[in-house]
Amino acid sequence: MGVGTGLRHPAASTDSTPAPEIHRPSAGLPWLIAVAVIPLLIAGIGYGAFDQPRPAHGAGGPAPAASSTSTAPKLSLAPLSITRIGNDVTLVGGFPDDSAKAALLNAVKGSLPPGVNVIDQIHINPNIDALDFAKAAPIFKDSASIPDFSLVVNGDTITLAGTAASPDQKNAVSQEAARTWSTLKVVDKLVVTGPVPPPVPPAAGQCADLQSAINAVTGGPITFANDGFSLTPADNQILIQVSGRLKACPAAHVAINGFSDNSGVEAINISLSSQRAQRVADFLVANGVAGTVLVVKGLGSVNPVAPNDTVDGRAKNRRVEIVVS
Repeated sequence: MGVGTGLRHPAASTDSTPAPEIHRPSAGLPWLIAVAVIPLLIAGIGYGAFDQPRPAHGAGGPAPAASSTSTAPKLSLAPLSITRIGNDVTLVGGFPDDSAKAALLNAVKGSLPPGVNVIDQIHINPNIDALDFAKAAPIFKDSASIPDFSLVVNGDTITLAGTAASPDQKNAVSQEAARTWSTLKVVDKLVVTGPVPPPVPPAAGQCADLQSAINAVTGGPITFANDGFSLTPADNQILIQVSGRLKACPAAHVAINGFSDNSGVEAINISLSSQRAQRVADFLVANGVAGTVLVVKGLGSVNPVAPNDTVDGRAKNRRVEIVVS
């Protein structure tokens, strides 16, 4: 036999204990379902924690409401004056459209007694806000017997003036105005002194001093804003009184002289001063003064009444003078 043939080698001995065999169960269906579902549950919890709608208030209580620090702008209505002197009612001002103007005319004309004339100096400007007269007829009905009644609109204020026949009439007009325009300020300057007699035409001697009478009414020249030739409600009130004096003295001849400050080009100043004078003349004619007695002149920056190197001085030089000849 060859060497080693048929020999059995003994098993190798060792001091270590054989590692026990570990038995792992095979992954069954329940285990696979758990592996798939658990991540979905975790994702759902995360979504609920981080993506749920936020509460309307914080931990310290309700969140402060957003407060608006801005206030509503003050209402500024277009200037308007309604003035009655005897049998003439003069309307001066602006409305945004014909329907708004018609509301005023309907309220006034529908309330006046026969023989009272309405002088319409209303213009249309779509860019303005104006007082609404749609429900104002009762005001003019209550004031129909007041021969010097006036209603003036300036900004957010309505001023009533005139001579009421009794406290009841005064209160009726004022309360009706406050009811009609409840969101505006109504200033009641109506007085009660009994019926006002119609104005007495001046005697011939008074026409001889007509210039002084006009100066007393105007208190000086009619002044204008820079680059402007519009009349204010206060100007209208003055010129209505001037027209009454001129109509009482039909033989008088009057120069309406317009002036400007010395800003800019003199040719423009002359044109602007002429427009100012013409605006005054047009108003007088609309109130019954014969146009043939008026001479309109635009004189530019000549004959200043104040220094042109100050704002106040330039304002005084933008003027119209009414000169009786």
